[in-house]
Amino acid sequence: MVNFNLDGYVEHCLNRMAVEIGARPAGSRANRAAASFIAGEMKQAGCQVIWQEYPCPDWRATACELTVAGQKIVAVANTYSPPCDIEAELVSVSTAEDLANTDLTNKIAVVHGEITGSSFLPKNFDRNYYVVESQDRFMELLVSSNPMAVITVSHYDSPYPVLVEDSDFTIPSATVSKPTGLMVVQNTGATARLKIDSATEKGAGANIIGRHIGNGGPKILVCAHYDTKPDTPGALDNASGMAALLLLARLLGRPANGRSMEYVAYGGEDSWWPGDALYIEEYPPDNVAAVVNIDGVGLKEAKTAVAFFACPEGLADRVMDMAKSRGEFVAEQWYASDHGFFWPRGIPTLAFTTTGCMDLVGKVAHTENDTPDLLDNRRIEQTAQLVRDIILMLDASLNTSISKSNK
Repeated sequence: MVNFNLDGYVEHCLNRMAVEIGARPAGSRANRAAASFIAGEMKQAGCQVIWQEYPCPDWRATACELTVAGQKIVAVANTYSPPCDIEAELVSVSTAEDLANTDLTNKIAVVHGEITGSSFLPKNFDRNYYVVESQDRFMELLVSSNPMAVITVSHYDSPYPVLVEDSDFTIPSATVSKPTGLMVVQNTGATARLKIDSATEKGAGANIIGRHIGNGGPKILVCAHYDTKPDTPGALDNASGMAALLLLARLLGRPANGRSMEYVAYGGEDSWWPGDALYIEEYPPDNVAAVVNIDGVGLKEAKTAVAFFACPEGLADRVMDMAKSRGEFVAEQWYASDHGFFWPRGIPTLAFTTTGCMDLVGKVAHTENDTPDLLDNRRIEQTAQLVRDIILMLDASLNTSISKSNK
């Protein structure tokens, strides 16, 4: 371990990412600025730094206006929507059967109901890791129906997060909140106007990889994502996880027994870009002893959740016992983050977040409300310290196992 004064470091990281840089969707200049900041911090922590880049469009929307039956209502352009100024009849669709039996030519489709319970997976997302077949089928039929535009109705009281985030989806589209969506659906058959001002340029995303090269044996990997949805500062999701990861790299340095460490900052988790799959393709995790993912920690007046996947018997008990001296931690399973690329391969995986994290989506996470004032920096520090303790424990046990196998 190295000597490092943690005072103010988490605040420094949060301020840089969530205040000075702000929203940092994959492909954007802000995303690139965040990547440069993270790479610099990893380098100062003594890591060998690698940029793993991939093409990703830089999309920006400056305005979205929706008028239904003469009434202006709040709507948000779906990510990667092309610009448009369209006036047409509203047609309601909620199932694949609706699409098969409805003529959407020169119409605006209003997509609502169970099918919009979660965001549609973009075409470029690797279906080996996650797939919603009903949504894929619905989207195929929607595209083939060729509406002039699409309005998607959220299940949240906010239009955030938007429901379509697919650079291959070339139909102009926008999302409205659940209450607004009810009004839109009730006006099926009325005329609506959708105007979106947006622009797309060539861009790039990147995973930032920091390595401490050890003396052989399987490595331990710690990861977090640094990108955000458009229009959110992304303090909880996930400047907090990045701050914990960067603090950990400073606190830990090289483990005492020379274990190789890898810190991976993913640049496209919230943007659905294939950073995780690309990382695994280029660096197969055959030599990974364990993975720790940190995503959305530190919310005030909330405990920190620890999830365990594919872990050896007794590890969860040992970790939760260690956690008692570090703060308020509870065991709670959750699946929707970067750790989902590792544990299905049988790799022991731990994931840290805030309790009830999925209930925060649309209220804090993925919205303009996700600001640093909601966070308790001490909880982020405690997470980094507990992860350090876990890694040292794993490092010691791994070396013991290797020593026994060599006798």
